Amino acid sequence: MVIFICKFVHYLALFIAGGAGIGNSVIQSIYQKEGKVPEPHLARAFRVLVKLALISIIAIWVTGFIMVYSIYGSFNLGWAFHMKLLGATLLLMGVAYINFHLNNSFKNQLPPNTVLLKRVVSINRLSLVLILSGAILAFN
Repeated sequence: MVIFICKFVHYLALFIAGGAGIGNSVIQSIYQKEGKVPEPHLARAFRVLVKLALISIIAIWVTGFIMVYSIYGSFNLGWAFHMKLLGATLLLMGVAYINFHLNNSFKNQLPPNTVLLKRVVSINRLSLVLILSGAILAFN
C-alpha cells in the first residue's frame, strides 16, 4: 500500500512540476519575444507556479527515496540511476535558486535578472534530459 501511495503522489507531483515548468516557460517566452514586462498579477502567478514546481520536486524526491528503498533496499542501482539522481539534483537546485531569486526580486521590487534565469532554465532542461534518460535506462 505504501508503494501505491508513493507512486500516486510521485506521478501527481511529476504532472504538477511539469505543467508549472512548461506553462511558466511558455508564457515568459511570449512576453520576452514581444519585449513586454508581465503585469504584477501575472508576475505573482509566475511565483506561484515556481513554488508549486519546487514543492512538487521535493515530493518527487521524498516519494522516490521511499520507493527505491522499499523496493530495492539500496541506491546501488547502477550508473544510469546515478545519472538520473544527478539530473534530479541539478533540477532541484535550479528550481530552488529560481524561487530564491524571484522572492528576492519581489521583496526588493526589482525585475528578475532574465539573463541569469535563462541560464538556470537551460541547466534545468539539461537536467530533465539526464533524468529521463537515466530513468529509461535504469528501469528498462
